[in-house]
Amino acid sequence: MPTPYSRQPKPSCLDAIRTTLVAVVVAVASLCLAASASAANHTVEARPNNTFSPSNLTIQAGDTVTFQNAGGFHNVEANDGSFRCAQGCDGQGGDGNPSSSAWSFTLTFNDPGTINYFCEVHVGLGMTGSITVQAAPQDEPGDLRFSVSSINRSEGAGSFTVQVDRVNGDDGAVGVTYSTSDGSAQAGVDYTPASGSLSWPDGNDDPRTFQVPILDDGNDEPNETINVALSNPTGGAGLASPSNATLMILDDDDPTPQPGTLSFVSSQFTADETSGSATVTVQRTNGTEGNVSVDFGTSDGSANEGVDYTAASGTLTWSNGEGGTKSFQVPIVDDELEENDETVNLALSNPTGGASLGTSTATLEIDDDDRTGNCVEDETTLCVRADNRFRVSVTWRDFEDNTGPGKVIPFDPADSGLFYFFGPDNAEILLKVLDACTFNDRFWFFAAATTNVEYTITVTDTKEDVSKTYFNPLGEQAAAVTDTSAFATCP
Repeated sequence: MPTPYSRQPKPSCLDAIRTTLVAVVVAVASLCLAASASAANHTVEARPNNTFSPSNLTIQAGDTVTFQNAGGFHNVEANDGSFRCAQGCDGQGGDGNPSSSAWSFTLTFNDPGTINYFCEVHVGLGMTGSITVQAAPQDEPGDLRFSVSSINRSEGAGSFTVQVDRVNGDDGAVGVTYSTSDGSAQAGVDYTPASGSLSWPDGNDDPRTFQVPILDDGNDEPNETINVALSNPTGGAGLASPSNATLMILDDDDPTPQPGTLSFVSSQFTADETSGSATVTVQRTNGTEGNVSVDFGTSDGSANEGVDYTAASGTLTWSNGEGGTKSFQVPIVDDELEENDETVNLALSNPTGGASLGTSTATLEIDDDDRTGNCVEDETTLCVRADNRFRVSVTWRDFEDNTGPGKVIPFDPADSGLFYFFGPDNAEILLKVLDACTFNDRFWFFAAATTNVEYTITVTDTKEDVSKTYFNPLGEQAAAVTDTSAFATCP
């Protein structure tokens, strides 16, 4: 029957040679195991007071235990009879009979379990002991994967930066091979193929990156894809998902005239009642060819023209080759009445020069200044903090130039909230406002988003009428916002 240890006779391999050839092989193998760099040696003494010290010992599989006679007439015998030792071990050229000499022998324990033993002379006096062998800890070299499964870049961006992460462990040095292959894009025409290896030293799990160069061929063509793959992990590492990813080259060569799209930069604008006027901004995107224009106008929402604001109308124009934004003003009337926040409807119409309309309607919210904590929550407005002091709204734009307001997902904590863009089951942004007035005399703002669409977060301290905006460009994986100096409006 296999035993959970290997016997190691002393004092040297020369003694083992005097036994049979089989005993020699076993003894030498045991000596090699005892010399393993990862194994530890433990000592148990048979004491003159008829005890083993320590009487209970816990070790790891592969460790060795050296038994020594520190005085008295003793031996060591396993309860299951698997070894009997003193001046060496029975069956391996030694003598396991009790002895008062200064004997010493070493055993290697390779299998987890508990081994009980005793001195056969003094077992009646309680001279017993046990060794608990625990399984050796397993290394966790981790898994290697792409940080995202898809990346989009314009044809003129120059290159893709592809990130590879090490997760689920960092034991030992590991590596992985990466390579590209054609999707709908063609190597040497649309991109330069890339291949190589990435490596991590022991204890390191920092991300690694490599570049895939993009070739701007000047041809009007559909968006094209490149496949990238990880393979051949080393050092015991595995591949986690995603180990394959898609790089999409967004074509920027369009020979047809592109007069562009005219749209409000946001679907919601805000102004304080005492500000005198609100600035409303319209943008020209997706082309700048030709002279274009668009009409703008206002109409009553919950605000009344002539009482809460002065009507505004007119035309905004862009010349050939001119992009960017144009603005118009909506005069605000401060009526000094304590009332709810009120809204003005904004509209764009009659685009000229071949331009199209994008976001052509928007809302101007007039924030009443005659009361504090005046955030009123609705499906696109989040009020945070217990006193509803901070108002948060979000607008977004996707890759097809669709735009809209972020919508609030019901969420209990008073200082936190969630927004979605496309559906309530697909949360896009988690955000919160924290009171750090006792720490650095500031309110802090934090946000984390799982999206690469364009968005703008507007946060307003309604008590002090101070706003901050946070912007993520289209096509960029949103970075975390950790603004610990957001609002110097304590208390």
